[in-house]
Amino acid sequence: MSELQFESVVDKKTVELKLRDETVDIERKCDTEYHIAYTQLLGRGIHPNAQLEKIMEKQGLWDEDSEKELGHLQKQLVELQIKMAGSNTHEEGLVYAQKMSELRSACLKMVEVKAAVLSNSCESLSDQIRRDAYLAYATVFVGTNKPVFKDYDNFLARAEDQVVLDARKAFLVRGMEVFQESLDMLPEVEYVRTVQESRQEDLEKKAKRQVRQAKKTAKKIAKKKATARKS
Repeated sequence: MSELQFESVVDKKTVELKLRDETVDIERKCDTEYHIAYTQLLGRGIHPNAQLEKIMEKQGLWDEDSEKELGHLQKQLVELQIKMAGSNTHEEGLVYAQKMSELRSACLKMVEVKAAVLSNSCESLSDQIRRDAYLAYATVFVGTNKPVFKDYDNFLARAEDQVVLDARKAFLVRGMEVFQESLDMLPEVEYVRTVQESRQEDLEKKAKRQVRQAKKTAKKIAKKKATARKS
């Protein structure tokens, strides 16, 4: 993650802060908090992914057939992408792009069913703790790189402070931006954007030709009028 700057309030003063890139030291500390959280969650009876997947299979929420169906949809996406790339016309390619968009939506809906259940697993909940730990160890003052929080416990103790809320918001906004960028880079989205840009260029070229033609026509008319006045 690239360093992200944001403004907040610390000790009643408005300051410039940033989230540092994850160094080896920060990674080690975050991993430690992850493993502590994982052990505690297991002790409280929270299921890991593997157990939740078995429960989903028993309840018919997600099973081997679901995995096969998802794999089939993903294979179709690849096949459509190849066809889209080899399209002879924009119109043909746009049809494939539309089909890809519909298939991808179907894939996401399937994955969301599984993700909704696994979001309560030891792994997912521990990941949330790890993200908080990153905020605790990576939030520093711009210029000095001095840490805002002493450690993860200090971060938790100040959970209601504006600086914690702002750090969470900055991290969330960055995550949304990254997610949007990933959507913009989907092959079908890039194809549609390329077609739109190509069509826009054609319209601009056509408009320029029309302007040039209008100027030529105006000159001819002016020349005829001048000739008529002389005669």
